Amino acid sequence: MRLVILSVVVFLSGISALIFETLWLRLSGLAFGNSIWAAALILSSFMAGLALGTAIAASSKLRMRPLKLYAGLEVAVALFGCTIVFALPIIGELLRPLFQTLWTHQTILLALRVLFSFAILLIPTTAMGLTLPVVLEDRVLARADFGRVLGVLYGFNTIGAVAGALVGELFLIKAFGLWGTSLAAGLLNCVAAVIALLLAKEDGTTGTLTASPAETPAQSRWLRLDYRLPWRRLFVSFGAGCILLTLEVVWFHFLRLYVASSATAFSLMLAIVLAGIGFGGVASGAILKKMRQSALPILLITASILTLLCYISFPVPKLGEGEKNFYLESWPQIALLSIALMFPVAFLSGILFPAIAARVQESVGNRMNSVGITTLFNTAGAALGPLLAGFILLPKFGFESSLIICAVVYSVLALFVAVSPRPASAELRRGRQSEAATVRSVLIALFAGFIAILVLFPWHRDEMHFANARRLYESEEQHLVKKIEGTTGTWQLLRRDLFGLPYYYRLMTDGFSMSATNPRNQRYMRLFAYLPSALHPQAEDALLIAFGCGVTADALTHDVDLKHIDIVDISKEAFDLADDYRGAGYSNSLRDPRVTAIVQDGRFFLQASPQRYDIITGEPPPPKVLGSVNLYTEQFFKLMSDRLNDGGIATFWLPIYQLNIDEAKAILRAFHDAFSNCVIWSSSDEEWIMMGIKGAPQKIDNEQVRKLWRFGSTRDDLARVGVEVPEQLAALFVMDGDEIDRIANGTNPLTDFYPKRLGDVTAEDKAIHEFTGEYMQMTSAAERFRSSRLIREIWPDVMTAQLEPFFAIREMRYRAGLSETNWLAELDIHLRGSRLREPVLETLDTNSLRIALAKKAADNLQPPPAELLPDLIADALARRDYHDAIRLLEEKRARAAANPDDIFLLTYLYCLNGDVAKAESIATPTADRHRPFVKWLWGKLQAEYGFRPPE
Repeated sequence: MRLVILSVVVFLSGISALIFETLWLRLSGLAFGNSIWAAALILSSFMAGLALGTAIAASSKLRMRPLKLYAGLEVAVALFGCTIVFALPIIGELLRPLFQTLWTHQTILLALRVLFSFAILLIPTTAMGLTLPVVLEDRVLARADFGRVLGVLYGFNTIGAVAGALVGELFLIKAFGLWGTSLAAGLLNCVAAVIALLLAKEDGTTGTLTASPAETPAQSRWLRLDYRLPWRRLFVSFGAGCILLTLEVVWFHFLRLYVASSATAFSLMLAIVLAGIGFGGVASGAILKKMRQSALPILLITASILTLLCYISFPVPKLGEGEKNFYLESWPQIALLSIALMFPVAFLSGILFPAIAARVQESVGNRMNSVGITTLFNTAGAALGPLLAGFILLPKFGFESSLIICAVVYSVLALFVAVSPRPASAELRRGRQSEAATVRSVLIALFAGFIAILVLFPWHRDEMHFANARRLYESEEQHLVKKIEGTTGTWQLLRRDLFGLPYYYRLMTDGFSMSATNPRNQRYMRLFAYLPSALHPQAEDALLIAFGCGVTADALTHDVDLKHIDIVDISKEAFDLADDYRGAGYSNSLRDPRVTAIVQDGRFFLQASPQRYDIITGEPPPPKVLGSVNLYTEQFFKLMSDRLNDGGIATFWLPIYQLNIDEAKAILRAFHDAFSNCVIWSSSDEEWIMMGIKGAPQKIDNEQVRKLWRFGSTRDDLARVGVEVPEQLAALFVMDGDEIDRIANGTNPLTDFYPKRLGDVTAEDKAIHEFTGEYMQMTSAAERFRSSRLIREIWPDVMTAQLEPFFAIREMRYRAGLSETNWLAELDIHLRGSRLREPVLETLDTNSLRIALAKKAADNLQPPPAELLPDLIADALARRDYHDAIRLLEEKRARAAANPDDIFLLTYLYCLNGDVAKAESIATPTADRHRPFVKWLWGKLQAEYGFRPPE
């Protein structure tokens, strides 16, 4: 009964520990940075605190009731744990002046960040490291089998961590925020402490925690051992901890090729690993009792075999009908993949730790010391594992070879244990000769099996998994250009060719598309730069957060007035790929002498850099990607505002179609709380651009706003993305801060402390289209623009009139993107109502980039290949050269390549060109003459040109 109650106690402690660990690491990353080095070293600081606690347990003796001390440790974790959660944001803010002073001394700055994180986490993590060794000193448990008691308590403590991983991320943070979650975790610690105190009433006298009782006070000191260290067994403990944490990083790296990169998916994968360890610990008592001394080598070699077999037999998900993408968000699917890959080895690891501790206890004697010293070495190995995986194995060898290396190291540890000397006389006295022979036979068979698996291993199986990750885009005729397995994930650069020439690129990180240079994306990415450049013509210094494919950076370099451009990205790999982009109107901005590339966490850069800017923009990851939420919070936007000079402008991406209405309002509210003067812009899609102005807005005159159209490079670049005249810039308007106040009234902003106001689900919300559509409506959009207080303060008055046609073009293109429209009616409006090129091209499903490639491919080819004709026809129409368009359409008809839409277009063009008789001669009877489109066309041509429809 005692063991059952204490199992509940450590279960509660495990829940709290995992929740606190999650909160501390999250907030430490915000305070001290989330760059790969900073994140790894902050995690190491956490592990170091745990190691210190286990070191104290390894070198001390108890003179007080263990459960009373345990209760005190739990209260300390609760008190200091909650204090840290509340204090870390304040500490980060207080340290900003120091960080800014040391910004040019990055090594010193990194060391200080690690030192501060270690000092802040020291007390609670040390207390956590002491809890399990101390509870094992309970006098009642001392009469039970050590291995069984340790396995059960260790297992339930880890199973508690499973609950903490799931409950904390999926419920508590969403319901109570980070602060409320820390209080809930602290409450669990206090409940565990109360239960322990109630049990302690049954015990005897009290005392203190001191060093060995054999020492006098003058001799006592920390980390003094009165026993001989079993180095071989401790080395195995170190190795087992190192391999498991290395494997965890490698496993997650691999699974992200299939699984959604979200906080929920990460929590579920972590829970599966912890569940394996926990259930293994609970089961270890019964297993170790049967296996006895043979346990360690058999467990280790079995772990090596399962590491390979679980990878080889990994159940690649089956795609449903019509599905092309493996980006899994379903809990059951994620759990199935995680269990298949990770659970077996994690289960064996859960057995391994009690097995090693039991062997160590044979030499050490004292239970607390044996568990403490075993955990110390195991934790030290665990602290090294992520660093080894992230900085050496994955970048150098890739995830497949890293798995093989881990399996080989497991086998080496098994061999190391198997050949370790044992007193032969002891085995003889115990009559275990036959058992030893059986163990040797089993080990030989297992080693032979492991070698056979290595020989028969399907090398380069990883290429299949990489191909699966990019399957959706390969089905769209995009092929692999380059692949990098880096410290932050797997990077795959894809390219789509058109007419044998590079058309656009797509940058994939793990299993999702991080960025792309296709025409639609280029539009909003380039506007990130051109909007603030147009409205702040005196800007000299610019900052770009997140490089992506480099489109926004390329646009910034087109601004000849900018004198300095800093580009910050957390991933070195993004910069390494910059030279692999070719053609498609793209140039490598990193070669511009004004540009400085900085590998750093963008948020920490804003916090710690002393530099101020006239323009700050970003090409960030999607908001629901793991770790990105803190780039869309009120605190982040306030950091952007703080780094701007007075009158400076910030722009940032808001992919409205990836959100539901409440999430969109929460981000808009956060942005407006940081920038009282803000405007939302958008072209004919749902890629919204949030723009904020620091301080009092400055009015620009007509000549200033036209600056970008005076230079050929910027004028042509803007035309390529559909902003051919300055009036189209005005027609990007969606709403201002006053409208945000109206629609977000009562909506809480997205903040660092309530990150779950942004969910993980990326499924399309149809209601968001209705919400967005209201702001695309021509008349109301133009009226909002003219009545906007901020627009009147910044926009030249002469450009506020005659904007309805441009808003109408945006609305038409927006509606066409959501549902089928009358394309020829829209084309007629564009051809006869304006001189703009891009609306004509878009109506005909092409764009300036395609046209440039088609013309290049058709150069000196007469007649041009049939595949080029649609784009050449569209180009002729965009130039309003109807004769050339008719000529090309007739050529297409002569080759029997014309479809019904081509005949309709040709008929229309003959009428438009004044040759009604020719139009009537080619118009043929059609079976779908009652179709609304056909009835509209015949009626229009008949009414306007006297055209006689075919019977």
